[in-house]
Amino acid sequence: MTLVIGHEWNLLFANNPKIHAFAVTKDGAVVWQTDNWNLVEDIDEILKAADKDQPKVNTGGVTYKRVASSDDSYIATADDNKGHLILVLIDEHSWAIAFAAPSSVPELTIIDVRRTAIKLREHV
Repeated sequence: MTLVIGHEWNLLFANNPKIHAFAVTKDGAVVWQTDNWNLVEDIDEILKAADKDQPKVNTGGVTYKRVASSDDSYIATADDNKGHLILVLIDEHSWAIAFAAPSSVPELTIIDVRRTAIKLREHV
């Protein structure tokens, strides 16, 4: 599983270098994350925000405000050019989570994350 996720991360980053970090959760736990990101302490709050459509979520000391959400996705943007948090449902138990640079367009970046989530469906 970790080799597949790592491979898909490499493809995602090569396709969209404005995505700076990536993680995958299963059953509420982080099962894979890039070395430059640690979501373990904040994962409960992040997943709760996506599940409950909350207007804000905090991670890594940064507050992100919801921009858009649906049953299978959540986009939030931080003030002061601190980037975007993007979540896409992989399956009913797993999420792909990405951090994108402030210069990215989150409504377009989610397309890349969604494509990666689809590729991971049978591997998580």
